Amino acid sequence: MNKFLGYLSIAGIVLLSSCEACNEPQPEVNSEISWANDVTVFETALLTSVTVEVKLSPVNSREVSVEYMTIEGSATAGEDFMPMSGSLVFAPGETSKTISIPIVTDDYLEPDESFQVELKNPVNGYIEVGQPSVNVGLRNDDSNIFISDEGYEASSSYEGMSLTWADEFEGEAIDPENWTYDLGSGNGGWGNNELQSYTNSSNNSFVGDGKLFIVAEKVGENAYTSARLKSLGLKEFQYGRIDVRAMLPKGQGVWPAIWMLGANYPDMGWPACGEIDVMELLGHLPGTVHGTAHWGADWPSWTHQGSSVSIYPDHFDEEFHVFSVEWMEDEIKYFMDDEVYFTIAPSMMQGQPYPFNNPFFFILNVAVGGNWPGNPDESSEFPVFMAVDYVRVYQ
Repeated sequence: MNKFLGYLSIAGIVLLSSCEACNEPQPEVNSEISWANDVTVFETALLTSVTVEVKLSPVNSREVSVEYMTIEGSATAGEDFMPMSGSLVFAPGETSKTISIPIVTDDYLEPDESFQVELKNPVNGYIEVGQPSVNVGLRNDDSNIFISDEGYEASSSYEGMSLTWADEFEGEAIDPENWTYDLGSGNGGWGNNELQSYTNSSNNSFVGDGKLFIVAEKVGENAYTSARLKSLGLKEFQYGRIDVRAMLPKGQGVWPAIWMLGANYPDMGWPACGEIDVMELLGHLPGTVHGTAHWGADWPSWTHQGSSVSIYPDHFDEEFHVFSVEWMEDEIKYFMDDEVYFTIAPSMMQGQPYPFNNPFFFILNVAVGGNWPGNPDESSEFPVFMAVDYVRVYQ
């Protein structure tokens, strides 16, 4: 009997102690400190800062703090963004704080860049596992590239001719009534083992400051994007004086071109349609341009002839020059800044048909790599651009 009562007494004490524990304050659970998400912004003249968000979960009844600091990536502190560091303090019940980082904007043509913001030293919380930093991407919207307009200027008239058509690139966008695109990497790298893939993205072609910009960018190991505009089915011409004012890029593996194909290309194919290369430049020889004609009844009979002109010690990326052809029946003369340096005629066809008395269309592009210039190397810098001030046709 006494033993039984004693057992009840002990049990009661145990039970009482357990209930007292239920009434004691429970330890505060630490909150997870995390980033809302990565952020990407376009670098425009209106961009002054970028804001990143830090979240707290679950709600904490205590004050929570964490330190932060910016870390350079491909974006440089002081040149692309202003370095920052400090502390975020979440008052009890707060679940979100923001950090505003000043951005340094410019109009220079440069690749997309990024930097990080890192969290460290949390108090009354912990940083999300594996996510101490957030990435801030800066998409360089360089549509306001202001480059020198210095250089050679074409005549505004030619005796016995009138201006038939021109694109002065004065609008806000590439005119779809004048230009369409070749897209992708082509068959065999457009037949030349080129490395670029052509896009219609505004990263690779756009109009700004009264110029057309065609931009070649590096997007990976031996991977590049660029643009190839053509007037096929839109603007086609037979004979006349053609002037193209342009500034050209340089660098090993860079291959800008201003050229024409016979409008019968979709039916006849190349080289039977004929090709008139108004201007080509190999980026490792930035002071020399080439003018060439290609022809042949079929691929086995393909041949070509051309010549070149140089402006050493100057380079074609330093100011504008005018590349022209004076195209008549049975004759094409090639000019650079109104100086003729090559002529093609039927007597030079080596027994093949003369294809240059038919309508032709324009192509403007910047290729990367390939059989002729070779591929980029460690000296090559990207992005690069060709700026076209105008294309004019007099007949």
